[in-house]
Amino acid sequence: MAWESIVLGMTVKQLVTNIIYAAVLIAVGIVLGQFVKYILKKIVEKSEFKVSQRSFISLFISIVKWSIYVLFLNFGLIQLGIPQFTDWLTNILVVIPALVGALLLIGVGFAIASYLKEVVEDSRINGWQVLSEILFIFVNFVFIIFAFKTALISLDTAIVNYLLLIAAGAAALGISLWYAKKKR
Repeated sequence: MAWESIVLGMTVKQLVTNIIYAAVLIAVGIVLGQFVKYILKKIVEKSEFKVSQRSFISLFISIVKWSIYVLFLNFGLIQLGIPQFTDWLTNILVVIPALVGALLLIGVGFAIASYLKEVVEDSRINGWQVLSEILFIFVNFVFIIFAFKTALISLDTAIVNYLLLIAAGAAALGISLWYAKKKR
């Protein structure tokens, strides 16, 4: 009879079963996240990366691990089957992968910009100093815009575009003032 009570639109038995399944899914996510972290660390240890790249690789491994945690936490919450609770937390959990993706975009953009700056500096063509700085700033700027759009994916497109316009204007002003001060 106690198993027949209705709680949140389901019987107590269904609720307990869903809680157990959700807990199992979250535990599997934690174990899988730790396993992937272990495998990635072993791969990094066997490869020959410079010391300066290790912090970026460590960040990447943490991002992968936490993405797995969040994914399985989301699966667990969906398994609970409590719409009032699940919808609210799922909306919050959508933001985390977006922020992670934005951080990855910024990291990749910085790596590409640094590489291109070095290529231009090595070429020693006329005006290479200015060209390398402009290329570095431009590539970072493009990736930051993509990262900004990724991080704010849950907002309305018009709002994101207005925020980007304001940020681009502020960045252009800041870069102009920095460059003018540098030339004095």
